[in-house]
Amino acid sequence: MTGMVTAGCLLAAAPLLMALVWSATVLHRFGERSENLANEGLVMAALSAELRNDIENLERRLRQYGVLREPELADVVIGRLRQSERTLAALARASTEARFETGLLAARTQLDSVRRGWQAADSDTDLESVVAQVMLLGEQARALSELGRELMEAQLAQLRTAAAATQRVILLAVLALIPLTAGLAYGFSLLITRPLRRMNHAISALGHSRYEEPVEIAYPHEMHRLGQRLDWLRQRLSALELDQDRFLRHVSHELKTPLASLQEGCSLMLEGRLGTLGPKQAEVARILAESTSELAGLIGNLLAYSEWQRGQRSPDISCIDARGLLDEVCQAQQLSLRRRHLQLQVELGLEQIGGQHSALKAATENLLSNAIKHAPEHSRIELDLRRCGDYCELSVRDYGRGVPEHERERIFEPFVRGAESEEAGIRGTGVGLSIVREAVRAHGGTVEVEDAQPGARFRMRWPLAVRD
Repeated sequence: MTGMVTAGCLLAAAPLLMALVWSATVLHRFGERSENLANEGLVMAALSAELRNDIENLERRLRQYGVLREPELADVVIGRLRQSERTLAALARASTEARFETGLLAARTQLDSVRRGWQAADSDTDLESVVAQVMLLGEQARALSELGRELMEAQLAQLRTAAAATQRVILLAVLALIPLTAGLAYGFSLLITRPLRRMNHAISALGHSRYEEPVEIAYPHEMHRLGQRLDWLRQRLSALELDQDRFLRHVSHELKTPLASLQEGCSLMLEGRLGTLGPKQAEVARILAESTSELAGLIGNLLAYSEWQRGQRSPDISCIDARGLLDEVCQAQQLSLRRRHLQLQVELGLEQIGGQHSALKAATENLLSNAIKHAPEHSRIELDLRRCGDYCELSVRDYGRGVPEHERERIFEPFVRGAESEEAGIRGTGVGLSIVREAVRAHGGTVEVEDAQPGARFRMRWPLAVRD
């Protein structure tokens, strides 16, 4: 995983890194050009100033020589001529521009003419002619200096234009590379998090008791090993659930046979087929009949919960007559309602609902049975079915003590009973609300309990599978 994350970060950052390297190279090249141009400008300015100074000194020495005619001044004039030649040679090395070379060639020609005139000058008239040629050379030197300045400014303008163009190219490259980098980062994040999503899917499947699909995670090494352990856990849980189902089936089968005998015997005694019973004997027979019926219901709940855990995780959705479903549920609970003198109030806001008939019937029966157990005698129970947006909502309310807030999540867990049931001695296995939760989860819905003040309201909500 560490190697994948590192490689992904490096590959995602590679385009931007390349852009940075390229930009740094371009900027370095521009820096070198700017530095060379600045050095060249400084050299040319210094040499041009030196050339003008040499020519001015040459003119001044020539005029002094014309007045004084001293041999030492003649040597100075010759030295100034040589110095001017060296300065022109240095200027020629400092620039390779064609226009500047043309100006240098004209200045050299003029300097050669001054040299020849100096060497041939015998009279004052000839010397004045040489001075005039030196003055012309000075004008050419000033023209060279101005031309060098213009050439430097032109090169600076070109450098600025090239820098602006390069800046635009760098900006466009960065703007183009940002989406590419983001795409690469997103792609590598999907690649890296794929095994995590696969593991999340596997854990979710295990949590919902779906053990058919094997857990396979190919990469990276750490996730592959963890996937193998999860697959081992899947196999173990599947085996344990099969053992649990077999145990419940065997136990229920063993219990149903003697229970059926008890029910049959109680029915025969109550019908008087075994002789006339006294009042006390009839009371005992009724108690036995009620106890056997209650025991049969408890065994049925255990089998229903096992059935939900085993084969009802993906219910077959169909269109259900809501009134017929509620009539079946209410009819099955009529005896319990009459025994506790309870009034059932039904509100029906939907004619048809979507879902699996047996699952919704089992869930509704358990909610109604739970309300009957906890409702005070001579009170009422409210059963309400309505549509809320894109959901069906079924609620059952009693007027009992309600459910404490700290128990509202736990009571939906299997084999968990509330404190009121324990205190009041209400018999049960604690799987009825678990069946409700499994049923509504299988339909993609939720179930919750809230304080109705007084009493409790259990609200079951699931999506509308069949729309109007």
